[in-house]
Amino acid sequence: MLTNSVEWFADRVYWEANRSFIWSDRRIEMSGTAVSNIVKLLGMKAGESVLDLACGFGRHSLVFAEHGFDVTAVDLNPDFIEEADANTSKAGKTVRFICADMREFREPESYNNVVLLYNSFGYFKERRDDERVIRNCFDSLLPGGKILISVMGREIVRRNMNSREQRDWWEKDGVVRLEEYTVEEDWSWATIRWTLLEGNDRQTFEYGLRLYSEEEMIHLLSDAGFVNIQIYGSMKGTPYDEKAHHLVATACKSK
Repeated sequence: MLTNSVEWFADRVYWEANRSFIWSDRRIEMSGTAVSNIVKLLGMKAGESVLDLACGFGRHSLVFAEHGFDVTAVDLNPDFIEEADANTSKAGKTVRFICADMREFREPESYNNVVLLYNSFGYFKERRDDERVIRNCFDSLLPGGKILISVMGREIVRRNMNSREQRDWWEKDGVVRLEEYTVEEDWSWATIRWTLLEGNDRQTFEYGLRLYSEEEMIHLLSDAGFVNIQIYGSMKGTPYDEKAHHLVATACKSK
């Protein structure tokens, strides 16, 4: 099966088949550290409202709730929303989970903070859809509210790749994954093909990701009305330099 659609992110089979490769046990365990770093970086205060956009199965949403925040979490995948809601209830915490498309979700002046974490932004082939999401975030923030976006910056991808094409093999629990990574000539868009091999079974999935540079991310946020835009190389607030792990952008909505 080949998933090769601009709406690949709406394919529930994709997420189920690739879940263990996308979210390793170690990555899930690090969710608490990530939230702690975000709280410090944004200067968040307990009791504030947080919108966790493209929340997946709620690994960060639950931790935000445990830190005393009023959390709303949105994802397009109904399976993830159902799982996240069940896990949060089991933990004795309350999170408002909503199944919705981030291109459509907008609740004017409702949140102190909005977060889009770990490459949960930039999947849309049309850049205007990204712009629409950022405008929705701006509108959904209260005056003085803050946004944080974490993506794999173009500068990082160019540093880590010897050419515009790369192949890697991974193995986990008897499943082998071939990852084929191809970047367009201007390094603005990456197409990733995953082939999963388990015995005689083969599944192939393809998805795309926009690669924002530091300058482009600043312009994207500024054009939506954000001010005090800062770019970091990690959730810890380290510089966006040759050692950067991610492009982490923070910005504010004027009071």
